[in-house]
Parts: sequence; structure tokens; C-alpha cells
Amino acid sequence: MTPVYEHLKSVSSGPLSESLSFVLSHETGMSSAGFPFLAEEAYCRLRDRVPQLLGWGTQAWDAMEDLCAQLDGLDESQRHHVLQSRRVVQQVLRTAAITGPPALWLLRHVVGSVARLGITRHLLSDRPVLPSETGFEPNEIDTDLSFLTVMGLVERRVEGFVLSARPGARGVFEALGPLPEDEPVDAALQWAKVCGGGEVADADRNRLLLLARGACPRPDCHQTDWYPSVDEIALGYRLLPLIVGMASAGTTNDCLKQTSIAPIDLVPDDAELGSAALQLLHASGVVRPVPGLAECVATPLGRRLLERGPGPFGIIEAYQPYMAKLSTIARDGRGAVHLTRSSNIAASQRANRDSFRKANDALDRYCRDTGFQYTVFIEHALGRGEATRQRFVRSGDRAIQYVGADLEDAAIDAAIAERDAGALPAEMVFVRGADIGNAEILLSALRAANIDPRGAVMMVGNGFHEVRDAHDARIIDVFRAYASAGIVLFFTEETALSIADQQATAWNTYHPAFRYVHEKSGQGLRPSVNRVTAPNDPLPMSWTAAAEAGGYRRLDAYCTPGRTIYPCPPPDGHNPSTYVNYVFAPAS
Repeated sequence: MTPVYEHLKSVSSGPLSESLSFVLSHETGMSSAGFPFLAEEAYCRLRDRVPQLLGWGTQAWDAMEDLCAQLDGLDESQRHHVLQSRRVVQQVLRTAAITGPPALWLLRHVVGSVARLGITRHLLSDRPVLPSETGFEPNEIDTDLSFLTVMGLVERRVEGFVLSARPGARGVFEALGPLPEDEPVDAALQWAKVCGGGEVADADRNRLLLLARGACPRPDCHQTDWYPSVDEIALGYRLLPLIVGMASAGTTNDCLKQTSIAPIDLVPDDAELGSAALQLLHASGVVRPVPGLAECVATPLGRRLLERGPGPFGIIEAYQPYMAKLSTIARDGRGAVHLTRSSNIAASQRANRDSFRKANDALDRYCRDTGFQYTVFIEHALGRGEATRQRFVRSGDRAIQYVGADLEDAAIDAAIAERDAGALPAEMVFVRGADIGNAEILLSALRAANIDPRGAVMMVGNGFHEVRDAHDARIIDVFRAYASAGIVLFFTEETALSIADQQATAWNTYHPAFRYVHEKSGQGLRPSVNRVTAPNDPLPMSWTAAAEAGGYRRLDAYCTPGRTIYPCPPPDGHNPSTYVNYVFAPAS
């Protein structure tokens, strides 16, 4: 035991003090980017012994702040490492506040579906489940069970998927069966209505009340691994639609501006429903009561969730049509099931704003450094045109022809509304029905408008992964078509992670939820660079390798990675980034 550990143990009490004292007492390191990281054993203790989700995440935050307020008696070097460890733990807890609820919401749907299909019975009877022998669509079952593997409920073996040996896994399957048939599949939409002062049918109101009042925090903090409990799954399932509904109604912004939050602030015309919503936020650690008042204030993690959660939450909730039909998809395939594109557009704009800023920064630096000039700026996977909006503001009256392309009419319509409001260029050209996986659609539209694509800049925010069922050869062909046209690519993509990486980093990435919904809808993520992983945990060809095989050259000096996923030294020495802003120029 180190002197720092003994000191921290002596000045604190409470159920989390021992584990947090252990974490904070280790010396920290510093990454090449200038960020502190934990020792591996300190991070493992934090991941496995300190609960990070919902209300317990807030209690962990409070307990750590209490410890760090009592450092008298430690020398300067010791205090430095404690405070550096605190920075890392704060970031881990902030991240879990955003990444946890979407994964928990999905997990409740997937567990309910495998129960409805009878797969749960096989798992609980210790019989292996081989997707090809279930009688259902093998790829769909494999995707569902792979997600449950990441979440610690099953394990993939040669003979098939089996129930995890973890004691908590059996309890989840025993407690959570199929979702009730009358469960409100559009809970986020209903919350948006009532939070905005509208009315819903009595039956929908009663279902919202039932959801909100069923919120129960985990009873204690004891855990030996990071995987979610039954209570956490149920609580995250209830919380996500409320946050998405509040964001759609503008309520989250209103709450952030206020010093306290009352039921009327959440649901202005229904005190009972407002109280239930506030109770749900309290159970989730988003708010805490003000003594003596029927009001609450946002916790530090709750404020973070209200500020940053609506984008990631909304992207996942937009796949609700898939979640509502999971059992049908397992039997008959995806068919005509599609995501809620209109809500996905708004959520994507919120989530991608910062990555577009970095991409536009890289474009400016590239032009300054090389003398590169362009007169055509294309935004594909347009959404509301966030990349174009930023470029338009920066470039002012410079003579640039702006082009916006998207497969979905809803995205083009949203961008046109932004143009009509003055946020996008008045002379912007729009291309409807533009599948990013079929470059010829865009190129034909450019030719029809007498726009030369050679030397044009095309900026894409998380759009190439939307190419459906894209095997390696096809994605290479996609890049080859854009490279042959002479288009310079600036694009952002989430980094595909192995199951082993996801399990080792727990709630420190958004990846489990993001990967699952995209695989479920036929889309696919890729790693940044080619990586060797376990035979039963393969990764596809990387974005870098595919683009280079298609005729592009990666401009490393202008590629900007997101934060790395391991807050400690990674097991194999490679620490993947959550996402990368890529810059590729045609090699010719």
C-alpha cells in the first residue's frame, strides 16, 4: 500500500472510497498528445469496481471530488498524480454518461427479441446457439448475439454462442423477457409532444407514466466487472426516449439555462407527468433534489448529459423502427424497414458539428500549406448541410460553387429549408437520390450543371459507412470512382473496434451502440488502419487501405484523430481513436 493510498483511505468513507483511493493513488503517465493516462491496474479497478452508469456514476463523481478536496499532507508530486488521475476519471465518467444509455436502450430491445424468438431458452439451458441452425436469418442472429457478447451476456465459441459464465448474465436473461406488446414504440415522439406543451392520447400518456415511474436505480455499488445489471438496463431503456423527446421540444436547452428544474419545466401542461419525468431524471443521476423544494438541480454529469447527449442518443433512437421489428427481421430479413430519417438528420447535425469544424480546419491548413485552390465544395450525406454552413461562413463571398447530395429526400428538404433561412448559399445545387455508394449519380448531376469535379472538395460526415452490404471490393470501387473524377476527399468515420477492444474499454466508447445499429441496417464500420485481431473477432479492411487501393493517397499531416479509446496503456500497444477525420487526394 502506498502512502497516497493510505492517506486517501484515512480521510474518506463510503462504499466507493476504497476503490477510488486505489485508482487515484497510482502514478499517471502522459500521452504524446499531452493527456494524462492511468496505470493499467488503476484503470482495471476503475472499470470493474467503480460503477459508472446513471445514478451511481454521479455518486462516483461526488465521492472522488470529496477525496480530492482532502489532499493536505501530501507533497507536491503526490498531489500532482492524484489530480492527474482525477482528470482521467472525470473524463471516463463524462463519457459513460453519454455512451451508457444508448447501449442500455438497445440491450433491452435485443434481450427482449431473443427471448421472443426462443433463443433465451437455449442459452439458459446451456445449449450452444449456432446462428445458421436457429431457423432464422443467420446474419441477423449473429449481429444480435455479437452485441450481447460485447455486453457480457454471451460468449462466442467454436460450437456457437453460449451463456456467459458471469453470474450476472443468467440473471439478466431470467429477469428480462419480451417487451410488452403495448409498450410505446414511439416513446420519444410522445415525450416530445408533452414536453412541448402538446397533448397525447390517454393510453399513450399512461404508458409514459408507467415508463417513468418504473425507474429504479441499482440498489448498491458492489460489482466485480463493468457489465450492466438488470436495473441499469431497465433504467437506461426508460431514460433515452425522455432525453430525445426533451431535445426535440427544446426542453434540454431551457433546463441548462435555469438554476433549478421543476416538473412544470419538463411537462408544462401535466404536473403528474412532469413529476414522473423529474423522478426519472433523478433516478438516473441527471438531477438531484433541492432540500425543502419540489425542484432539482442538474448534477455535473447530468449537465454533461443534457449538453452532449441529445446528438448521440438521437442517432441511436432513430433506429427505433428496427428495434420494434427485431423479431420480424430475424425471421424474414430487413426488408422494407428503414430508420426515422428526419430525426436522424437533426441528431447527426448535433453530433457531427465538431468533427466538421476539424475537417474545415484541415481544409484551410491544406490550402495554406500547399497553395491548393478549389472552386467547388460538395457535401455528401448532406443532412442539414452542417459542413457547408461552416464553409460558407468561413469563405464569405469567395466564388465557390456549393453542391449538396443525399440519398434521402428528407435530408435535401431540410437543407433547402436551411438555404431559404439564409444559413446555406443561395446558389447551392442539390442532388436528390444520390447514393454515396454510386458515384455516377453525383457525377452525372455535376455534368448536367456544367460543374467540373476535378479538384473539387467533397466533405462527408459519417457517410461512407452507409453504403449497404459493402464488402471490401465494392468499397474500393466506390473510392476509385471518386478518385478517377479528381475529387479531393475530406471525410469523417467512426473507427471499427474489435469485440476485445470494446470489452476492455467498457463504457469509454460509443462504439457498441453505434456499431450495432449500423450493422443491423446493413451498414458497416471499418478500422482506421488494418489490424490483426483474434480469428473469431475479425475486422474488415480499413478505410485507409480501401481508399489507397481505390487510387487515393492519404495526407497524414491533415488527418485528425479523435480521442483514443484506452485511458491506460493498451494491451497490444495500439490505441485506436474513436473516429478519424481523413484527408485523401487522388494519387494521380
